Amino acid sequence: MLELKHLRTLAVLRETGSLTSTATQLCLTQSALSHQLKDLEQRIGSQLFLRKTRPVKFTEEGQVLLRLADDVLPRMAKAETELAAMKEDAQGRLHMAIECHSCFQWLMPALKEYKVGWPLVTLDFSSGFGFEPFPHWQGETWIW
Repeated sequence: MLELKHLRTLAVLRETGSLTSTATQLCLTQSALSHQLKDLEQRIGSQLFLRKTRPVKFTEEGQVLLRLADDVLPRMAKAETELAAMKEDAQGRLHMAIECHSCFQWLMPALKEYKVGWPLVTLDFSSGFGFEPFPHWQGETWIW
């Protein structure tokens, strides 16, 4: 009866608040999205949200499915990540040495994204290292 795509669609609809944005985010045409939602409503025999409201307002039945989506989708994503990690042996430790505090402005968001794809990798940070430039050989002398 219910499929994961239905739960994902409803979760995105709640997040975006509009059918147009949901279709765009899910890479669907508005017609395909509309057919998917009508099919789901026919399967459960109830309307899931009030049309022509902005943002979209969900009915009680829609709220039930959204709670299910909140429970199931993160668990599915975690299971998919764990299965992929078993296949790829994506476990381990990433050691990083940081001296520049201004790096944190771009590094922390990048590491957040990294942890989404590699949740089983442990991150280790060290600071306080002084970085000297590598010498460059020019002619017959080393340039520092």
